[in-house]
Parts: sequence; C-alpha cells; structure tokens
Amino acid sequence: MKIGELSKRTGCPIGTIRFYEMKGVLPGIARSMSGHRTYSAVDLERLRFIMDCRANGMKLECIRRFLAFRDDPSSGSEGLLESIEIYLEQVGRKRKELDRLEKYLNGIRRTLSGKGIASGSTTGE
Repeated sequence: MKIGELSKRTGCPIGTIRFYEMKGVLPGIARSMSGHRTYSAVDLERLRFIMDCRANGMKLECIRRFLAFRDDPSSGSEGLLESIEIYLEQVGRKRKELDRLEKYLNGIRRTLSGKGIASGSTTGE
C-alpha cells in the first residue's frame, strides 16, 4: 500500500509517518520501481503499535527500544523489563479509568433510555 492508504488506515498523518521513518522506528520501507514508498501489513501493524504507545504517553526512545527487542530478542535488558513494568502499571490505571467512565456513561444512557429519549438523536448535545 502507498503512504496515503497507510495514513487513512491508521489515522496517522503522512508527515508523522515520514518522521517515524526518519527516526528509525519505521525502518526499511520498500520502494516501488517509480520510487514510491510501499508498505506491508507488517508496517501497518508496527505503525499501529507506535501510535498506541505514543497515544499513551510513551517516549519515542522507549518505543524504539521495544521495537528493537521485537526485531532482535537478544537485545533485551533489565532496563527494558523495568520500562515494560512501568508502562503496564500505567495501562492498568488507564484501563480502570476507562472502566469507570464506561460505567458512568452506561448509567446515563440507561437513565435517558428510561425516560424515552431515543438513541442516536443529535439534539441536545
């Protein structure tokens, strides 16, 4: 797929994709005979991982280390494991926050549904 399609499928701006290539977290992108970048399903998966990490506050250098380990498991270290533990704690906290929010919103939805307010209405927002 071309860069525009990768951008559409991930929601990642083209400029950001190029930035990740320049920084080496999205390396080795193939080129077509005409010189256009061509991305594979592996590149798509890698970019989604990068975006998920960035959306949750991970620094690019830490993402680079995670990806380096993914590419070469012999590059693991105690420091990498410590980073993973820290981020897993953050993910757990975020999951709890999202669960609370979901519970709250479901309660509001039940209350509104009980009052006969139709779902999908755009009025009153």
